[in-house]
Amino acid sequence: MNEDRTCAVCGQIFLPRAQSPSQRYCSKRDCQRERKARWQKQKIKSDPDYRENQRHAQARWSESHPDYWRTYRDTHQAYKQRNRELQRIRNSQPRHIAKMDVSALDGRLCTGFYVLAQAVCDDIAKIGAWIVHLTVISDLSG
Repeated sequence: MNEDRTCAVCGQIFLPRAQSPSQRYCSKRDCQRERKARWQKQKIKSDPDYRENQRHAQARWSESHPDYWRTYRDTHQAYKQRNRELQRIRNSQPRHIAKMDVSALDGRLCTGFYVLAQAVCDDIAKIGAWIVHLTVISDLSG
């Protein structure tokens, strides 16, 4: 015979189903959603095939719904405003952005393609950046 249990989400007492002797969640909709979310989070961490399948499914969904986020922002003004406020806070904080491959030049400039952008800029995104091709004519470093 099953004994009463405490739900791992809401803390309410419930009677587990006889078919699920190790049941830890009650049948409330929010508790079942949380159970599923916890399972998915654990599955993504532990199963590379599941993780890859989820990534592909999300990519396919995004491709078939290209205007989703634009429409969401247009219809959810509070979300849009909160995002703007948080971005202002992020922009006001000192940033130390470093490229991992800067030292690869070893102090010498090589012929190749580079991204040229304004060094002091309030924008996070690289708006106004150019891709340029530089040709080294003379190497004075050595």
